[in-house]
Amino acid sequence: MKKWKTIIILILIIGVLSFRSYIIFLILNPSNIIRGKAVEYHTKEELSDLYWQNEELLNSVKNSVLSNKKVLQALIDEQDGDTGIYTKHDEVYFSQEEWSDIVSVFENLHPYMIMMERKGRPVKLYIDFAKLELDTGSKETTLYWFTDKKEIEYQKEHSLADSVAYTQIDGNWYIVEETFHW
Repeated sequence: MKKWKTIIILILIIGVLSFRSYIIFLILNPSNIIRGKAVEYHTKEELSDLYWQNEELLNSVKNSVLSNKKVLQALIDEQDGDTGIYTKHDEVYFSQEEWSDIVSVFENLHPYMIMMERKGRPVKLYIDFAKLELDTGSKETTLYWFTDKKEIEYQKEHSLADSVAYTQIDGNWYIVEETFHW
């Protein structure tokens, strides 16, 4: 009986150590475009300023992502209906100039991912940032590019957030603020 207890305790210790190693790997993962600790939360005002400072760059990245046949195929292949650009492995989809622009977005805005989503709808692109932990939940401020107003209405209707605010900043670019109770 004592051997079994020892074996079970050893297995638990190995499991805990393995889990900690995996978490450390995710945080320090050298394949990410920027490290997890560099990802930032931005207020609506900060994100608006960042958009205007990087308007040409953001539109260039949007155009290269949305027109890229390899990324669209990855989107089709993904069963979830979305695909993200956040690791150096995604470089294979883009030309050297396009990839340089994508890396510049990560360096200038510090998002954790550029996402393209379809889920049975027209394609939309958004740039996710770190969430802000609140006393009673969290808040996410995201930079979205919607194809049209119908997609904004669809997004509002299907959002899981407790409250959502949309602020148009330029053309089809919006800042979306979502507050969650979790």
